[in-house]
Amino acid sequence: MSKGLQIIEFAQGIAGPMAGARLVELGASVIKIEGAEGDWLRGAAPAMPDNNGESGGDSASFFHLNRGKRSLALGPNPASARALFDALLHKADVLITDRSDEELRALGLEDLCEDAYLPNPRLVRVHISPLGRHGPIRNYQGSELTSQAMAGYTRYLGTHGQPARRLGADVASTGTGMFAVQAVLAAIFARGRTGKGQRVDLSLLNSLLSMKSIHIAAQCDPDVYAGPRVGGANFPPERGWKTRDEPIFFSFGGSVGAEGRPGWVEFVKEIGAEHLLQDKRFDHRGRNSTGHGTDVNALRQVYEKEFARFSADTLVDIIRKHTGNAARYMRADETVAHAQTVALGIVQDVPGRDGSSQRVRGFPVRFSRLKPQIQGVAPRLGEHTAEIARDAGFAEDVVSQLVEKGALRLVA
Repeated sequence: MSKGLQIIEFAQGIAGPMAGARLVELGASVIKIEGAEGDWLRGAAPAMPDNNGESGGDSASFFHLNRGKRSLALGPNPASARALFDALLHKADVLITDRSDEELRALGLEDLCEDAYLPNPRLVRVHISPLGRHGPIRNYQGSELTSQAMAGYTRYLGTHGQPARRLGADVASTGTGMFAVQAVLAAIFARGRTGKGQRVDLSLLNSLLSMKSIHIAAQCDPDVYAGPRVGGANFPPERGWKTRDEPIFFSFGGSVGAEGRPGWVEFVKEIGAEHLLQDKRFDHRGRNSTGHGTDVNALRQVYEKEFARFSADTLVDIIRKHTGNAARYMRADETVAHAQTVALGIVQDVPGRDGSSQRVRGFPVRFSRLKPQIQGVAPRLGEHTAEIARDAGFAEDVVSQLVEKGALRLVA
C-alpha cells in the first residue's frame, strides 16, 4: 500500500469500519465521518472497563473496529458541511461508505452516485449496501439478519421442524469488510495503471452468496448432501462428540491402498474399541463416521460410549498422534490464552488512552518486511473535527460558523 494513503470512512456498524480498521493497520490514514449521534456501534454492549476498572468505557466492538482513526462529527444540519466534504474528498484516495445514493444526494453529494467522480477522478469509492445497487429490491431495508435469511445461512443451525436460527457471528458484515479491503487494494492497483479511480459496489447479500459457493455446489441436488463440510438440511446442529468432560471435534479420512490410512484403525485400538473394526457400519478410514461423514449422526453415540472414559484433551492428543484432525471445543478466554494463540501473536498489548495498556487483536497476517501498525485508541465522537477541518484549509472562524450552523459537532 502506498505510504500515506488517505481514506474517508463514512460508514458505521461493522462492514465499513472493519475495512477501515484493516487499512489503518496497513499504514493508511483514516478519517471517520459520523453523524451527530455517532456510529451506532458506540452504544453496543459489552463496554470496556474505564480507567478505574469499572464497566462503562467504550464499546468493545467499536474500540476494536475504530482504533487509530480520527473522528469528524457532523451536526444536526449535515448538508451545510458540503464544502468540507468536497475539500476532504478532493484530497482523499479512497472513500468507504454505507450511505445510500439517496442519502448522499440529500447531503449535496450527488457526484458520488455516478460511475465517475469528476471532482477527483483518482478517488476510489467503495459503496456498501445490504442488498446491492441493482435488482428489484435494491432499495429495500436490509441488515445482517435479512442477508443471512436470504442467503440461506439460517439453514445450518437449529433443528428440523423448529424455527430457524441466526448464525451468531456477523458473518455477512465481517465478510463484506474483508471483501471491501480487497476491493480497495484492487482498485488502487488498477489506478496505478490507468491513473483513474472507480466506483466499487459491495453488498452483504452478495458477500454471503460468494462465501457460500462450495455449499451451493454441494447442495445442487436437494436430496443428496455429501459434499465437504456440508450437512443435510435435516441434520441436527453440530455439537461435537461428548467425552468425559468437554466435547471435541475430530475427523479421519483419506485413501491409501485397499485399507485406507492406518490412522483410524490404530486410534480405535489405542482407546480399546477394537470391536469397531468388526462393525461393518464403520469404514477403516474413518471417513464416513467422523468429521462431516455421511453416517456421523447415526454412529455418534457409538463413539461417545467409548469416549466417556477419556478427557477431551487426552482424546485430542491420541487422535493427533494417529494423524487425525481434532480439537476440544473451547471458550473465548481459553482460546485467547492458548499457547498456539500466544505463539502466533494474535493478541497484543498496546498503549491505550492516558497511558493505559489495552489487549487487542493484532493483524491476522504476518509479513517478512511490512509491520502492521496496531493502535490502542479509538476516537471519541468528534474528537478531531476541528483539527480535520483546519487540515482541509478551513480557518478557525469558518469552523466556528459551521458548528453554529449545525454542520459540524465538536467533541463533547
